[in-house]
Amino acid sequence: MKSAKARKSIACLIIFIIGSMLFAGSLSWAKGRQETRNILVLNSYHKGYRWTDDIIEGISSVLGPEGQQLHLTVEDMDTKRVAADQEYFNKLYEVYRYKFKDRNFDLVICSDDAAFRFLEQFHQQLFPDTPVVFCGVNYFEDGMLKDQPLFTGVVEMYDIRGTIQAALRLHPATKNIYVINDKTITGQGVRRTLLEVTKEFPDVNFISLEDLPMAEIQDKVRQLPSDSLVLFLVFFQDTAGDHFNYDESISLIAAGSRVPIYGVWDFYLGHGIVGGVLTSGYSQGAMAAQLALRVLAGEQPSHIPPVKDNVNRAMFDERQMKRYGIDRAQLPEGSTIINESYTAKKQVLVLQSYHSDMPWVHSVDTGVRAVLGAEPDVECYFDYMDTKRNPNPEYLQQLYDLYKYKYGNKKFDAIITVDDNAYNFVLTHHQEIFPGTPMAFCGVNDFNEQVFNANHNWVSGVVENVNIPGTLDVALRLHPRVRNIVVINDHSGVGQTNLRMLQDSMPPYQERGIHFDLLDDMTMAEVRDYVARLGDDSLILLLTFNQDKANHVFSYEESMDLIAEKAKVPIYGLWDFYLGHGLVGGFLTDGYSQGELAATLALRMLRGEAPGQIPVVRQSPNNYMFDYRQLVRFGVDPQKLPPGSMILNQPASFYGQYRTLVWGVGLFIFLLVIAICFLYVNIIGRKKVEQELKVHATTDTMTGVINRRTGLLFLEEQLVRADEAGKPCTICFIDINDLKRVNDQWGHHQGDRLIETVCQLIKEALRPADILARLGGDEFLIIFPSCTIPLAALIWESIATQTVEYNKTESYFQVSLSHGFAQYNPGSAVSSNELIKEADFCMYQDKMKQKGIIK
Repeated sequence: MKSAKARKSIACLIIFIIGSMLFAGSLSWAKGRQETRNILVLNSYHKGYRWTDDIIEGISSVLGPEGQQLHLTVEDMDTKRVAADQEYFNKLYEVYRYKFKDRNFDLVICSDDAAFRFLEQFHQQLFPDTPVVFCGVNYFEDGMLKDQPLFTGVVEMYDIRGTIQAALRLHPATKNIYVINDKTITGQGVRRTLLEVTKEFPDVNFISLEDLPMAEIQDKVRQLPSDSLVLFLVFFQDTAGDHFNYDESISLIAAGSRVPIYGVWDFYLGHGIVGGVLTSGYSQGAMAAQLALRVLAGEQPSHIPPVKDNVNRAMFDERQMKRYGIDRAQLPEGSTIINESYTAKKQVLVLQSYHSDMPWVHSVDTGVRAVLGAEPDVECYFDYMDTKRNPNPEYLQQLYDLYKYKYGNKKFDAIITVDDNAYNFVLTHHQEIFPGTPMAFCGVNDFNEQVFNANHNWVSGVVENVNIPGTLDVALRLHPRVRNIVVINDHSGVGQTNLRMLQDSMPPYQERGIHFDLLDDMTMAEVRDYVARLGDDSLILLLTFNQDKANHVFSYEESMDLIAEKAKVPIYGLWDFYLGHGLVGGFLTDGYSQGELAATLALRMLRGEAPGQIPVVRQSPNNYMFDYRQLVRFGVDPQKLPPGSMILNQPASFYGQYRTLVWGVGLFIFLLVIAICFLYVNIIGRKKVEQELKVHATTDTMTGVINRRTGLLFLEEQLVRADEAGKPCTICFIDINDLKRVNDQWGHHQGDRLIETVCQLIKEALRPADILARLGGDEFLIIFPSCTIPLAALIWESIATQTVEYNKTESYFQVSLSHGFAQYNPGSAVSSNELIKEADFCMYQDKMKQKGIIK
């Protein structure tokens, strides 16, 4: 029993705990629900207007972290484009009264004067007892809030004085400041402030250009003297009644200005002004949001004084500073600098619509690199949007968020956009992501002249004009029997553009009896089945087919391969990336030419040429291009192609087919010849060395005659030959007289010359068969083959005669020789040594006779 009661008590306790938790959770949820605050942001102007967008961004930067408790509703009054008069205010009041009748806001943030004045008038009727935080209000006086206890905010105090002071500090030689301002309500309010400020600068002449139309202002700033500056205030409408966006007016004027331009609003920064002490929409919005948080936390608006100071910042554009040679060290302390560059190279963003694996994309990139890659002072960034595989609009919004974060703090000198999606993306978000950056486009099919004209001052490029008649004409000329053209196309944006151009091109061919059959609402399987049944009187014109009726997505190559696999008739097209996948050819657009042309235009912009002065290339370069394999498949004679046609996959010549083999054999032969030449040179060299060694081994180095060893060998050989021939052999032993005296008196170099002279005199008198050898020192041996002593004596007389003649001209020494003969008779047992001794003895006898010792 007790156990049952205990279990019952425990169950009740558990139920109580769970109930308490659920109740606490519901209270917490209810509390969270109660803490969610609704805030209305009422803008004077419109979304897309830079100042307003900056204010919203500033508000979001502060209120964003509170996103779970704060819900923002943004309403634009659009008074920049519609006059903010009482009639318009009354109409807005009726709209807002109906629109917000069931909405309660915890706070209203209003931006700029029109919204502030509107709430002054209709605050209690539309948003009773709701606090208001304003920002961007120019014409503010403290008495305005006397009857508005729920109002506080941030006054837009543009700092003309601070900007002029900063400009004169950077340009101390300035004598004239030309003021550009319009006559709108805002412009006239700014003018009143300017007149008060100019009194503080008596040494400067302030010259107004507000009575001139835009064209005359542009001419004026082109001719200003170097001691001048331009102060750009507001200029949305000129005296001719022409309207300008904020970026358009400053860009047009700054493009040709000879002198620096300064301003007071930050939305002109990056479009041509050097800088100044600038009012920032972002800062206005962020400060207003901070005041809003204080009010939502319970602080009374009447206890929060309007903020008038510490909102403006000194800001400058580094590109304009470089343009006018301004040293950043001279800037006011704490200045913000935009467009800072950490490289001297020009930065170019190449923004591709599709993904990098597409042949078209690769071809365009190659064309861009061919031009800009050759420029050492240009650096390219390639980015791929991949919209072919991600066509949903939500994806483009995600790309916007990504690129704004990715490139928000990076300044490019030019942008090259490729194909329609990238082109339209930059046109739409140029000011938010790429302010002041010129664009060169290419690959754009759906080119809208009106849209381009609205942006022509910063845009030029190359329109992608496919030439359908060019392809049809060549196809029908090559296939004269064709009477039916099957057109394959999809419902993509490019496909619909192609269809419109096709419809414009069809009538002349239909008049010739050509029938067009359009396949644009089929699955890929149905298309393949259809083309497989076509007869010989048909051909296929493939426009684009990347998505079929069943929403299957195909790459260009996949669609071409699948269709060509089943087709039994020729397929012609408009783009070169189908070649090699089954396309016969046509008058084709190629990505390389598109990229090359766009890069050339971008380079002109980088070199300082204004985009508005660069004409758009409206007729893109197309070429006749064909696939040789498909020509052969369908029996088309290449000789019938248009002159200058490019033929892919054409069989190469023998050299082209066997180029590797030819180069291999040629290289082998070349190396073989080199090896043979090397061996030949080596052999010749070795023989030369051997010959030199042989000469050194057998020759006397001083005289050039054979040495003792070789001479004795020759003598032995001649004695053997004498025996064999049965003829005598005579030798003559020679000694140079007084050689020692010449060495002692005139030096050894004269003694050496005496020895060389003796050799020369002897050799000149000898027969060709006779041999002269130096035995050593002053001793020589002559071998006379097949010669007797009397004949040898006659030869010696010739030597003696030449010696006498020589002595007549010699001034240092007299040549004097002693000689002795010895004859070898065949069959005698006399050795060579004995023969030499006999000749040596006779020589000695001759020497004694010359000295008179014997007779």
